[in-house]
Amino acid sequence: MAIIERVRGAIAEGMIKPGDRLASSRRMASDLGVARGTVLAAIDALMAEGILIGHRGAGTYVSPDAGVGGRKADLSDVPPPLPRCAPVPAIIPPFVGGIDFAVCTPSVEAFPLGAWRRAVALAASNRPDGDYGSPRGEMRLRSAITGYLRRARGLAVDERQVIVTNGAIQAVNLVARMYLRPGDRVAMEEPGYPLARQVFEMAGAEIVPIQVDNEGLVVERLPRRDRRLRLAYVTPSHQFPMGSRLSMVRRQQLVEWASQRRALILEDDYDGEFRYDVPPLAPLATQSAARNLVYLGTFSKSMFPALRIGFAAGPADIIDAMASYRIMMDYQTSALPQQALARFIEAGELERHVARMRRLYSERRMALADAIQRTGLPGKLTGIEAGLNGLLELEPGFDAEAVAATAAREGVGATPLNRYAMSRKARSALVVGYSALSVENIGRGVEVLARVMTRRSVVRDANAQKSRKSRGVSQ
Repeated sequence: MAIIERVRGAIAEGMIKPGDRLASSRRMASDLGVARGTVLAAIDALMAEGILIGHRGAGTYVSPDAGVGGRKADLSDVPPPLPRCAPVPAIIPPFVGGIDFAVCTPSVEAFPLGAWRRAVALAASNRPDGDYGSPRGEMRLRSAITGYLRRARGLAVDERQVIVTNGAIQAVNLVARMYLRPGDRVAMEEPGYPLARQVFEMAGAEIVPIQVDNEGLVVERLPRRDRRLRLAYVTPSHQFPMGSRLSMVRRQQLVEWASQRRALILEDDYDGEFRYDVPPLAPLATQSAARNLVYLGTFSKSMFPALRIGFAAGPADIIDAMASYRIMMDYQTSALPQQALARFIEAGELERHVARMRRLYSERRMALADAIQRTGLPGKLTGIEAGLNGLLELEPGFDAEAVAATAAREGVGATPLNRYAMSRKARSALVVGYSALSVENIGRGVEVLARVMTRRSVVRDANAQKSRKSRGVSQ
């Protein structure tokens, strides 16, 4: 009864204390607008529980034993012990309060909101399905993705070979659960994507770091006789974070290596839509021999990260298994955003948006290159043929960590390359994203970096500074 719960709540919150006398049954009935008999029945029930004491006609009181503690229990006071410490996600927090050369951050000011609103409205106009839907994702979206992959990336798959996920990292998690057992090993680019590395480590795997150069992963460094090596995670279209593209020779070598070792390749094509002044490189998955490969894609870069929709494409039996594991995680990506995205792709809006953004990002990367040249900043910009970020390799003697820390104090954020390396001994370089910055802010940010690098505090070796001065390098 509502009266019983009301009295219990008042005692628990301390509004009524042990020993307090309640109002008469007639007064309570009048205040609550109910029959007196209803109030008397509630009082009898609370007396039976020992919450109230007294007799009719002599007053009713709150029992001294009621509401022990005097307030509502706060569950946060006594949390259950954790079986193990929760991991700290291996992500780099955004820089707040200035110009941020953030990596993998798309520009959203040019996003076609009108077209997206129409797609969402159309999706919302349909009567909701009474079922949860398929863990593979909405059929209409999977069909739209297959068409997009054929047109944009030259990859031919059918709907059964695609699963929709909450971003690419969920697909990595699914594959790790399926393939890895404690003691297995995973080959990863060094430096590489820290969050993916952490997912594999949480599955109990040991990471085998493989060197990266200006042609991408050095395939010759992959172990040939390691039976515990089960998987290789690569970013061949635009290596993260260094920006190199895996050469055709190495692509063939990597696929052959995996086939011979019966290892799985995870190909993360996180920003493969964006390339400038270079011919497209088809995904590894387009090679006829690539039967043991799962291709990962995301709409976080081509659209916006908050959409939280990605996908995996691969052999049907692997996708079937991923769908089974998916049921035990979150079952399915929300249907409404999937349906809206399907309509957005079908209407050609995604490809039009990507084409616009490719032109915009091309202008911004050139602004970055021009600003570095104009200011005489002592470094070399590489990795800007594709993607949303490049690598600023500092001249010998400069300490990238010191440069980044000093620039941050002056309102400019840039990430040292070694933050992405396992050994933290990567070359002295900054990973600089340009996609989310205006041309003006790119110029201002580079000017700050150039000014910072004139200071002795960011030079690791004083002799190197003298050597640069003798060569006439701008300080």
